[in-house]
Amino acid sequence: MIVREVLRYLAAGGVNTAFSYLLYLALLSWIDYPMAYVLAFVGGIGLSFILLRHAVFARPGKPFSLVWVALSQGLQLALGLAIVQAWVDWMKGPIWLAPLAATLVCVPLMFVVQRWIFTPHGTN
Repeated sequence: MIVREVLRYLAAGGVNTAFSYLLYLALLSWIDYPMAYVLAFVGGIGLSFILLRHAVFARPGKPFSLVWVALSQGLQLALGLAIVQAWVDWMKGPIWLAPLAATLVCVPLMFVVQRWIFTPHGTN
């Protein structure tokens, strides 16, 4: 069961990441990279919840799962933004790769957190 969840999580994450990344690239023409990252990230939260609830875990999860997802997304945003800024400012990496670096770090952590959100009490 967990292998199928991981595969669905990766596929849904790919869709959500592609959507957010394309939005980030589009926004770079108008605003600086930290704000573009934040706005692109926020744009993907709704899509993320729908995919997690219906395609990845296919269960309603804990009470207030939307709130839990939003909180986990906030954690991911803070961690991701720190990685984006470190990538650009400290590592001198190209800004167009910054969100991908953040994704590589955040995906494993977020799978564990979001699986917990969508696992009913008393089950694994």
